Amino acid sequence: MAKSEASKLAVSFQAALADALSQMDDAALFRLRSELSAIRAVVADGKDKALGASVDRALAAVTRFHAFASEVKGFVVSREFSSRASLFDIGSIGILSIENVLTAEKKNLFRLMMSGLSEGLAFAASRQYIYGSTAVLEGLYRTNSAALYDELWALASEFRGPMDETAAREVQAGLDAFIGQIAAPGVPVDTRVTAVYQMYAILVFVRCADLVRRLRG
Repeated sequence: MAKSEASKLAVSFQAALADALSQMDDAALFRLRSELSAIRAVVADGKDKALGASVDRALAAVTRFHAFASEVKGFVVSREFSSRASLFDIGSIGILSIENVLTAEKKNLFRLMMSGLSEGLAFAASRQYIYGSTAVLEGLYRTNSAALYDELWALASEFRGPMDETAAREVQAGLDAFIGQIAAPGVPVDTRVTAVYQMYAILVFVRCADLVRRLRG
């Protein structure tokens, strides 16, 4: 694929990602999926297999998160739209911006994301967005927190490269501590679901922003 063509794809995809940062709802996620599908069609027969794999991973992450977001949307209840909208606004997490992710060295991307997770967890715990059957929400939480954990490990392995046991245990400790905070006794299930939503959105954002980096070369 010519560099000029990759640059055009990057510009279009970055615009979709910028919109999603402030409103990662159904419409924004559909646009991301649409852009990713177009990019995948262009790079499918190219020689850059790493780029193709990155597109596939980003599309898979967005698709899984979109399904989760569609379920969460049914439980979101708020008297004020501004409060409800903040659930979808991962741009409110100060450390996250397209500029931060695009300018960070790849080895620092996972650390940047983990900082975002910590900040996002505090943000999610500060408001109550979701109301519904405890049993249904518990199922939603268990399924998607497990998927999120696997996605975080995959991202850590990709960004950090081959790890010895010490490095792997460091990642394990960080991720387990994060999941442990959400799963701690006394944390309401609605807060858990909200936190997983925010964290999944952060992961999707970082993976998509990394794809923009690859397209820009």
